[in-house]
Amino acid sequence: MIVANAEELGSVLRRARRDKGMTQAQLAAAVDVSRQWVIAAEAGAPTARLDLVLDALRAVDLVVDVVTDEPDDALDTVLGRARD
Repeated sequence: MIVANAEELGSVLRRARRDKGMTQAQLAAAVDVSRQWVIAAEAGAPTARLDLVLDALRAVDLVVDVVTDEPDDALDTVLGRARD
């Protein structure tokens, strides 16, 4: 899955949490943060600490995979980028 910004990442986190049947309070306890932090992270707060976001993703069985953003027509199409 390609995530282009903090809001999309927050949406992925929310969906995975719900799919696991976890409440925001349960995720907060698993990551040792407040429920308010979970609410902000799921809303795509751009100031959310990266280490905590990664912990939250792991708590819902997700990991981040970083790949090179090389020119690729298929990837550009998925991302909605026009090529010159």
